[in-house]
Amino acid sequence: MRAALLLIPATVLLAVTGCTTVSPASSPLSRDNAAIQAALARHIGILASDEFGGRRPGTEGEAQTLRYLAREWQAAGLESGTNDPANPWFAPVELALSLPERGTARFTAGGRAIPLAAGDAAVFTSAQRGLVERAPVVFVGTAGGQLDRSVLAGRVAVMLWDHEGQVEQRNALLSAGASAVLAVVMDERELAGLTANRRRGSYRLGGADDGGAIDGYLSRAAMSTLVGQERWAALLRAAGEDDFRPTPLNLSATLEATSIPGTVRTYNLVARLPGRRSSAGAVLVLGHWDHFGTCAEPPATDLICNGAVDNASGLAVMTELARRLAAGPRLERDVYFLATTAEEWGLLGAQAFAENPPIPLDTIVAAFNLDTVAVAPAGSPVAIVGKGLTRLDPGILQVIAQMGRSESDERLAQDYVRRQDGWALLQRDVPAVSVTSAFALPGPLGRYTAEHYHQPSDEPAGVELGGAADDLLLTAALVRHFADPARWPGVAGKTPAAP
Repeated sequence: MRAALLLIPATVLLAVTGCTTVSPASSPLSRDNAAIQAALARHIGILASDEFGGRRPGTEGEAQTLRYLAREWQAAGLESGTNDPANPWFAPVELALSLPERGTARFTAGGRAIPLAAGDAAVFTSAQRGLVERAPVVFVGTAGGQLDRSVLAGRVAVMLWDHEGQVEQRNALLSAGASAVLAVVMDERELAGLTANRRRGSYRLGGADDGGAIDGYLSRAAMSTLVGQERWAALLRAAGEDDFRPTPLNLSATLEATSIPGTVRTYNLVARLPGRRSSAGAVLVLGHWDHFGTCAEPPATDLICNGAVDNASGLAVMTELARRLAAGPRLERDVYFLATTAEEWGLLGAQAFAENPPIPLDTIVAAFNLDTVAVAPAGSPVAIVGKGLTRLDPGILQVIAQMGRSESDERLAQDYVRRQDGWALLQRDVPAVSVTSAFALPGPLGRYTAEHYHQPSDEPAGVELGGAADDLLLTAALVRHFADPARWPGVAGKTPAAP
């Protein structure tokens, strides 16, 4: 089975009409800040409208998204940044698509089969067929820390679900020798949503082969059935301790899954604001354009994951940032703008960019990722996602102080280092961070995560724009600082390793 998105010529920049808009927050604001909020609201209202269908890669929603962004960026004064005459503006990314066909999970203990209720387990594979027979099962908690191959090799690893960090954890466990990975999802509604979304298909970069690995989900009810309520409760307590170690479960698992392979041709959007001295390196601003498309099933009435905050808000900030920078004094360095595809499926667009960049990666002196920015109210502190992993910190802190902003406790922000597009760049020694109010305070972020994250309710109406407007002004100041060789000459050498 093949699915393909028609090539979008750079000359076809169509207007988008008939989309909803969202009103900016009503708190007292300066005229400039109010204008910024109104502009952000307009972009979010269009990009996160039902007309765009949830912006899933390989769909008409992708075509509409890229046309809209390219038109807005060109009008702002940007030019194509692909540096590829055959593919101006739109850099092709080939994805392998796996459409699940069937999957089964059977567990035994002491030779006795343990039946599970319908919906308590779901397994998937990226290959046409994946099979694991009578493999021992080990509980690995959150799968953090060092992964011991002698403990994982040939075993089915059962981990605790950690939202979008599951992709990174899954890959690490498989690389360490696990024969399959099952994530325990504690919330029944979230489990149903995750399972339904996977059944609509998943992506990986074309040419990448994970050997037909099997992964999937278990409910907390399934774990109580498999190991008993008391032991499951004890395992959950142990997983929260600093000295937790993977624990064998005295279970065997037979997992089988089949899928129908296909391909999707999708695109990164790459633009450039030319500076006076291209030879002095470049600053990169990036954010992902994709979301999940249809993500709910009847009898629900709202079936589309619109992704207003995640990440129409980041795209809106990028677009207004481009307009603001292009209208100001010409910068010394080039500034590249990158809207990536398939971030939600494992940072795939960012990985494709890093594997085939339009400029040498070692000429990128700083990269700033804009993702899920419309969360915190105006006047909130900021956090540096990736603090301590690059040599950018002193300059960032200087700009934060100059802008009258304050820095928050960094512990919350660091949980997201591996879960955003900047990680694909950090792995290749590109100094990439997110400087944002969204990941600075647990209250606003926790409410968004619990109520709207990866759900149809992430819609334009009611989106908090105060912190996003503040962050736009801060990001503009950061870009100006690092685009000036006199203030940031750029430092050769590798960035520190992630902890």
